Parts: sequence; C-alpha cells; structure tokens
Amino acid sequence: MTLPKSQYRVSPKPAGLDSSGLLVKSIDFVRQNPLDVFWRVALAENYERERLSARELHISVPGQFSDHHMTLSWNAAEEALQLFLIFDGKLPCKRSDDICRLLSLINERLAAGNFVYWSKDDALVYRQTMTLAGQQRLSVDQAMAMLASAQKAAETGYPACQFMIWAGQSPEDAIDSALLAGQ
Repeated sequence: MTLPKSQYRVSPKPAGLDSSGLLVKSIDFVRQNPLDVFWRVALAENYERERLSARELHISVPGQFSDHHMTLSWNAAEEALQLFLIFDGKLPCKRSDDICRLLSLINERLAAGNFVYWSKDDALVYRQTMTLAGQQRLSVDQAMAMLASAQKAAETGYPACQFMIWAGQSPEDAIDSALLAGQ
C-alpha cells in the first residue's frame, strides 16, 4: 500500500490572473493516519494484522508465553492514538481485590501505559495513549517503541496473573515469580 505524502488544494483563480483556470492556493500537508505506520511495521515484522477501519487496527505480536492481540485506535479529533491489549480468559470474580492489587504492583514497574481491570467485562487490559497534538506525525521508531513497551508489559503481566489465579500465589509473590520467569 502506497501512502500519499501530501495533497494539494486548488481553487478557482482570482480575477485578473492568467487563463490557466486554476491556481494552487495552498499546499497543505495532509496528516498521515498513524495507523498506517503501525500497518507498515506489522507488515515488515510479519505480524498478523487486520485493518477494521480508518480508525482501528488489530495486530497480533508473538510473545514468550502467548501471542498478544493489540487493538490500535486513532481519534483524529482528539489527536490521540490508543493501544489496548486485552488478556484472554475469564477471571475469578472472588479474587478481584487481589487482581487489582497485582495490577497496582505491575503498574509501579511500567515506564509507559498501565493495566486496568474492567469489572463489567471481567477482563484485564493494558492500555497506552500517545497524543500527537499539533499535527505531529508518528515515526516508525515511535510505533515500534509503543508495540515493544506493550509487549514487555504483557510479558510481565500475563504470567503474573497466571501465577496468582492458577497457582494461588499472593499478588506480591505472583509479581516476583513473573519477574523471575521473564529473566
């Protein structure tokens, strides 16, 4: 897929100018959709990918313990790019306090993004937002860094949740076990 680098707006010529009929009124940079950058990264890295719309893209990034299915969403009005990574599987509701404590312990160690527990959907979610205010463009390096930080967070968060839920560990023991498993 070839992306346009710019788009020209033309308007009818003002009175008194030559008879060519058109005058380039302005050459405006048309903002690149940042999801196009993620699409190119996913293509280059051979990640599974699916473009749902101009505002939403799904990418599957392989991990040490499982594949990480990420949803990227672009809100042009707010100039916000969001990444969501939802962990598969249902969580035992009776341990929701422990889950929230574990997520707090994981979040303390993250450089970017955060984990949340969506009680309505009974789901663990990693999310990260990047603002591109002022019509900033997303670079390939920024896209790769965003994917890498989400993958790194998932590589700690996923096993920690497994240790706590299935091995019955406390949140503190689960995070320690996950950090050791990731070394």
